[in-house]
Amino acid sequence: MIRSAGLNIFLETSLVRKDSIWDSVTAPGYWFGTLLEGNIAVHQSQLGERTWTSGGTAVFSAHEEIHTRHTSLHDGSVSAVFMQVETPLAEPILGAEASSLLSRSRLHREGLFPDLARTIAWQMLGCRMSGAARRLFITGKAMEIVAHVINSTIEEKKAGAEKHGAWSPRELECFHEARSILLAELADPPSVTELARRVGTNAKKLGAGFNALFGQPVYAFVKTSRLDAARQMLEAGETSVTNVARYVGYQPQHFATEFRRRFGISPTQATGKRS
Repeated sequence: MIRSAGLNIFLETSLVRKDSIWDSVTAPGYWFGTLLEGNIAVHQSQLGERTWTSGGTAVFSAHEEIHTRHTSLHDGSVSAVFMQVETPLAEPILGAEASSLLSRSRLHREGLFPDLARTIAWQMLGCRMSGAARRLFITGKAMEIVAHVINSTIEEKKAGAEKHGAWSPRELECFHEARSILLAELADPPSVTELARRVGTNAKKLGAGFNALFGQPVYAFVKTSRLDAARQMLEAGETSVTNVARYVGYQPQHFATEFRRRFGISPTQATGKRS
């Protein structure tokens, strides 16, 4: 680990055996990273389960500690490079616009870590300098990666704005109305076809516009919103997991699985009590 210029830089290269397990804690802050070699299953306290393969990347903002358990899926090398900007230093280092954009990205985001940034990460691992020279080289390369990620984030925002500009005010109104209907009827939402009819458009246009405007297809939005609503209910004091599951439209036997997949904890852990 190198601490320099407001960045915490983590460089990792090691040999592991299949089924090796290790734990880590991700501190709050803005994170940028890539797994350059290896195949790893991870279970994270807030983000659930996912599999990392060589070339996998992540850009995210952690607002609290994230506990992670890693399991190696193969024998061989694990190489990774991660950079963290601590929350109080985010605006001075990244600037107000960039830190604001990244703060909306609580979960892992693919596609914001350009190929060039991965090449730079390999250069960091391959550095043969030592002492102060090595620290300066690694820090400069880390800043380069962060710059490329920030640029990708800004470009993504511009692309999103252009997509939104393709819709008329009336169409945008339809998409927002559709979203409101879904949130009001989470337990028994209408089909996309029925939803489109109710807001005065067609299913194809609604599907495309909803995804462009809200970043998710209709079915994914419903699933995410159901689970978010369920967690809010449990954390607000509702003690019956079965009642919560049915309230948001889940069969109780499927609810716990989906809840754990999204949040990394069981419904009973969310409420702190047994139903």
